[in-house]
Amino acid sequence: MRKLIYVIAALAIASCDDGDIIVDNFDFEGIDVQACLPDVTEGNRTYVFYKLDNRSFESLSIRLSTTTEIFDTDGTFSDFNLNGSDKVEYRKYNSAPGTSYFCNPVPPAVPQVNDLLSSEAGQVIFTTTNQALTSNAAQTDTEPDSVDTDNDGVPSNQEPFGQDTDGDGIPDKLDFDDDGDNIPTSVEGVVNDEDEDGIPDYLDNDDDGDGILTIQEDLNGDLDPTNDTTNGIPNYLNSAVATAADPAIDNFIPHTYSRTAVVNIRIENLILTRDGQEVVFDLFDNFGTYIRPAYQVTIIPDFTEAEPNNP
Repeated sequence: MRKLIYVIAALAIASCDDGDIIVDNFDFEGIDVQACLPDVTEGNRTYVFYKLDNRSFESLSIRLSTTTEIFDTDGTFSDFNLNGSDKVEYRKYNSAPGTSYFCNPVPPAVPQVNDLLSSEAGQVIFTTTNQALTSNAAQTDTEPDSVDTDNDGVPSNQEPFGQDTDGDGIPDKLDFDDDGDNIPTSVEGVVNDEDEDGIPDYLDNDDDGDGILTIQEDLNGDLDPTNDTTNGIPNYLNSAVATAADPAIDNFIPHTYSRTAVVNIRIENLILTRDGQEVVFDLFDNFGTYIRPAYQVTIIPDFTEAEPNNP
């Protein structure tokens, strides 16, 4: 934590401390950021992030209500102004509050709060990334062989960092349908190459090389090309059958993958108040980083037109 400046609203300059600027520190360095996660995944939800020092009985917390989902998407979220119900608070207690203290809508009466400073102004900024893509191992394709972030049967270290075969915005490391043909990679297998074009089926969007994209050989339109067959052979694996769906398929199947959200939190222009005093933070730019343990995310990518990727 950086230095903070107490600006005393003096009534008159009559003594040595009237009009003084007092410099002090909140010492929360090295203390992990913890969180109380919303119970709902849609609509308005409440996030609580806090740092708790049980040795000195102090805490620093952020409570925000918003419709923005800050965990599931990479990016920077900055529309959190500290006014109204959105608050940053510093509290000093008469005993250790424990982690459950912050996850209650109404704080319990025990322990007693001996000192409270509450935000008057400021802006909270979150920057969210996915650890599965930002770790050094992910960026150098050196994850352990046991790591398969998208559960597609292909170890993450065999899916090159930054590669997005189907261009759907989901990197292959997270995409359980790498070629965007609506057949999961785990179903297509990593060694099969039906048309022997040198591209394995799980990366080939025209598996039989007949000029009709596999995703369009879904004649019944149920987003599953595997159950459209001729003489017992799936059409997408039968080059003798080159019939495209009409109307054309224009949706991808839902994609599920494992995500570990890393949320960096900083607060700009923070002013805390207590009994007419203002606490102005100088360079309060790093509240800390919260890492949400791995959880499952399901999305449907925006549909994009593709051309056969046969050589």
